[in-house]
Amino acid sequence: MAVIALENLAATQRLGRFLAASVQQYPGMHVLLLRGPLGSGKTSLVRSLVEALPNGDQAEVASPSFTLCHYYPTLPPVAHHDLYRTPENLPDELFDGLENPGVLTIVEWAEYLLSLYTPQHYLDIFLQPCIEYRHCTIQAHGVPAGKILQRLHDVWPVKPQKP
Repeated sequence: MAVIALENLAATQRLGRFLAASVQQYPGMHVLLLRGPLGSGKTSLVRSLVEALPNGDQAEVASPSFTLCHYYPTLPPVAHHDLYRTPENLPDELFDGLENPGVLTIVEWAEYLLSLYTPQHYLDIFLQPCIEYRHCTIQAHGVPAGKILQRLHDVWPVKPQKP
């Protein structure tokens, strides 16, 4: 687990660029589950990640709150889900990308994702606004996600965990 402070929008954008580079570097890492209250920076993080991918300049990143999913023409392609206004009976096809290694799937409001759809390998990212910064906790699930988390520890000032 990594706990980092995102002091401002530039730090959130830096994390997005780091994640974009990492998912390209580690095959098998293609799902990011984002959690956090309104205004915690989930969509800002997604925007900076998508813009850092090849062809990201062709993507208009916005929260898919009402459409449930946006697809971006990046390399790899991105499926950006938002479960904030999720209807009770979602079509299974909506989550096909969670097991498709050729698509980077990002789910905002992942706390509403049914456990039956939770993939084996993913990064779980929790953003929490604080008074002076955003508190970001990242947990790795699976080997590829663990490699990204280790790389994050190597390049980012990670706050030490209390025992």
